Amino acid sequence: MQEQKLNFIYWFSYYNFDSPSVRYRAKYPLDFIKREYGIDYYLIIPGYSLFKVIKFIIAYFSAMLFPKQNSLIVIQRVNSNFIYSKLLKILVKIRTQNTVYDIDDADYLEYNPKTIYYFAKQCKTISVGSKKIAEHLSQYNSRIVHTTSTIVDLNIVKKKRNDLFTIGWIGGFGGGHKESMIKVVFPALKKLDFNCKLVIIGVIEDSDSELITNYFNKNKNVKIEIPRNVDWHNEVDIQNRITSFDVGIATLLDTETQKSKSGIKAKQYMNNGVPVLSTNLPENDSVIIEGRNGFFCSEPLDFKKKLIDFHNMSETEYNYYSSNARDSIKNFNHEKYLLDLVRIKTGI
Repeated sequence: MQEQKLNFIYWFSYYNFDSPSVRYRAKYPLDFIKREYGIDYYLIIPGYSLFKVIKFIIAYFSAMLFPKQNSLIVIQRVNSNFIYSKLLKILVKIRTQNTVYDIDDADYLEYNPKTIYYFAKQCKTISVGSKKIAEHLSQYNSRIVHTTSTIVDLNIVKKKRNDLFTIGWIGGFGGGHKESMIKVVFPALKKLDFNCKLVIIGVIEDSDSELITNYFNKNKNVKIEIPRNVDWHNEVDIQNRITSFDVGIATLLDTETQKSKSGIKAKQYMNNGVPVLSTNLPENDSVIIEGRNGFFCSEPLDFKKKLIDFHNMSETEYNYYSSNARDSIKNFNHEKYLLDLVRIKTGI
């Protein structure tokens, strides 16, 4: 049925595969949709190499002059005013009925929003990664679809807790993410009186590695592990690393930028059967069910209490949270994402 409603996708990205948005909202789901449903696509990554320019020209003029039957044109997070953006503005002007602007971060708070608002107004539909973004952009377009960011299901699932209780975090350790960890999680860990391990994946700066190590210097019961030079393109390795966590941490600050995030961390943990401790803010509150696949914590004392609970609970009780976390993926897997794209295409 999906093939009859959506046969082809022209996807014009704003960046390369180093961006989680391009991997999780474009490359991985498009590969899945083609493999499982035969829906082909052009995924365009902007660049000045001859190969990228030729690929862009082929996709661009195909979408503009001879669009494939039942096709969708997606402009993902383009926010500049360079030639790539200007050409796409012409495309959406001509092919408005087939176009969607996809955005999963509050880029309008960090960049000149003129281009973002142009695409929001000119495209037929806006596809957003969070309710907060939908709320903000609703002033420019009434047709908005909440397409929650997806995670690749490789069937890599946690089997049991570690002998040494392991608390994990993954992402880009900087900005609001770094601040929220220092503000509400690190103080909780310093108060724990049992042996445990803290794994932080995503530290780039040596100064941040030293900050974390020094912070816990006197806490001999907390073993610190900070993997470096992580290959973010190796999804198998990433997910295997996540299964080494007993609890995944997904903190956000109570700021407009952080509340507009699409909850990728929490989804990554749950995809691999790891329960989550999170601050109670969007978009995490749309995937975490309190007392089933994780808990919400608002301050260090809350995090401390729940970490102690997870450390002390029986294997049977832990497996309850782990299996519920894994079962949650139906709310953000590639099947769900495809249904959202079909909704966009058909106007449902």
